[in-house]
Amino acid sequence: MAIEPETLMGDVNADGEFNAADVAHLQKWLLAVPDTELKNRKAADCNSGSKLNAVDLTLMKQLLLKQ
Repeated sequence: MAIEPETLMGDVNADGEFNAADVAHLQKWLLAVPDTELKNRKAADCNSGSKLNAVDLTLMKQLLLKQ
């Protein structure tokens, strides 16, 4: 059985850390900026709602402020 690596909440660019770059990246993706891809979609789903939207972006901003 393969072990799935742990997902760092908010790390949408999959660089191993959650920071302002991840928040900006999700915002660009939500605005449909061309050539913007999420490397870790699961990390962006902060409210576990299966859809990525402004709620997830807001939750990511709150997480960032708590750091």
